[in-house]
Amino acid sequence: MGAGCPDAGLRATPTMQTFNGLEMAHLQPLYARLADRPALLAKLQAQWGLRSVAGQGKDLMATSSLLDLFEMLYAEGEPHVGAWLALQSDLSTGHGIAYYLRSCATLEAALHEIVRLRSRLLPDGEFGMHKDGQQLRLFMRPHYQARRLGRQLRYEAGVAWLICLLSHCAARPLRPQAIELMTPETAQAGQLAALFGVMPHFDRDEFAVCYPAEMLSLPLPGSNPALLAALRPSLDYLLPPIRHGVSTTERLRQWLHALADPSRASQTSAARAFNCGTSSLRRRLASEGSSFSALLQADRRARALQCLAYGEDSIDVVARHLGYADRTTLERAFLGWFACRPVQLRGELAAAWPDMAQRRAALEAVDTTLPCDDAAAWLAAAATVEPRPQASVRGPRLAALLLCAAGAPAASIRRMRMAPEPS
Repeated sequence: MGAGCPDAGLRATPTMQTFNGLEMAHLQPLYARLADRPALLAKLQAQWGLRSVAGQGKDLMATSSLLDLFEMLYAEGEPHVGAWLALQSDLSTGHGIAYYLRSCATLEAALHEIVRLRSRLLPDGEFGMHKDGQQLRLFMRPHYQARRLGRQLRYEAGVAWLICLLSHCAARPLRPQAIELMTPETAQAGQLAALFGVMPHFDRDEFAVCYPAEMLSLPLPGSNPALLAALRPSLDYLLPPIRHGVSTTERLRQWLHALADPSRASQTSAARAFNCGTSSLRRRLASEGSSFSALLQADRRARALQCLAYGEDSIDVVARHLGYADRTTLERAFLGWFACRPVQLRGELAAAWPDMAQRRAALEAVDTTLPCDDAAAWLAAAATVEPRPQASVRGPRLAALLLCAAGAPAASIRRMRMAPEPS
């Protein structure tokens, strides 16, 4: 590639993650891995848009769908498939960021470039490096939804991709000394040990990869100062800075949460608070894939659970407080949220934890990262929840209460309620 056309090698950027999603080409190894599970493949295609493509291209799987796909595969016994996929990418066949970083003089220079580009490469999180004595620590952490399993699994894949990228730059395998993951430990943890060459530590506060500090001075065989200087403007153009502003959706969610009187919540009052028209607010939310009605219902659902779980007001009072015309309207909405009536849920919670402080501690400690449709995982959580509930509340009945507290869909709660009690 000549210096006269510095962007020629940057048109196809085979990084694992783009701003809008993941290139479908990077998901193609799933077809071979799941060849003996055609029903699961069909499910991934029907629900999350997985499809067969030939070579690199512009076909993307949206990030939201990717997180759902990772969560489904986790529940289907493939918890670390994201990391495996990351290591299937052949960085030598493309250009982009890998091509650019290989042109740096040393591994330290390449890492400084990754740090410089961190807000562009990782728009939903943070990346940094820290040298402590003889150890180099590279860390990543998501800025939001940090407890969501799908996002953690995507970052786990990012750790694998980073290890692969550094080895590619050095043109030889670079084995980490230690790896820390936010993801929970699974029975298949050995798969990651085989992929990384070291057993990771799970359930940590951030993702991290540790190397000997001396690795920083490692010269890169592809070092080319002239090429690096020629590529840098093109890379900065193709990877524009990400503006980290709070989205309208998040601002509206915070505004609703802060309302002392939720019955006064309306699209008109929200638009007035945001100093814009209702049509403008509607368009902003639509561009982010949300709506005022959906956010209002989510806020009402959370408040309803709080009122029923920790308050003593009558159902009629709760209905008026939340802005419903009457008790019947609230009960109808409640059935759609929790697959039961308000009085039933309040009674079950009181039976499980008569002591209010224990009830609050138990519900606020619910692991919301568990896949909603993984009944076995929720039954296991119910068996170990602390503080322990009354002996009469156990098994599916208790798991259903935990699903309610976690914000699970009504269908998942209903299936759990219908499951047979343990003998």
